[in-house]
Amino acid sequence: MLGSVQPRVSLSNMIEETIEKVMNEYSIRSEIIVKQFKMPNTIPDKHHGVYIISEDDKVIYVGKGQIRRRQKKHWQKAFALLKNGTNDTKGWTWLRENYSEYNLTPENWVVRYIILNKETELSLMEGVLIHLLQPLANDETFVDYNRNLKG
Repeated sequence: MLGSVQPRVSLSNMIEETIEKVMNEYSIRSEIIVKQFKMPNTIPDKHHGVYIISEDDKVIYVGKGQIRRRQKKHWQKAFALLKNGTNDTKGWTWLRENYSEYNLTPENWVVRYIILNKETELSLMEGVLIHLLQPLANDETFVDYNRNLKG
């Protein structure tokens, strides 16, 4: 309808709708689990899948792997508490340098994840979600952001 106001869709709903669309499109069966990013120990060790880190209306990162272990590494990257063997990527470095511009507070971040065990499902879901959600700290989208910033 012309002139009608569309209700604002929350990022939480948009992320979950996007995940559900991809799962339905490719007949992937799983559930979406939501946890506080700052509490990775609440995620069981065995959970392997794809995860999305977000805050308010911003998608921070999309990744795949053993979720609890990956969340601990991302916590280190968020605060530059890097230990031996932890790679600091360009996307995370740039994000830390721009926290204030994007009004980000890692303590407020949320992680949504889906448990997946097939490598093909992991790769598909991660790639589609990076493309659709355009997370700030993923190297794939970091390159595009910087290209756009430089004109």
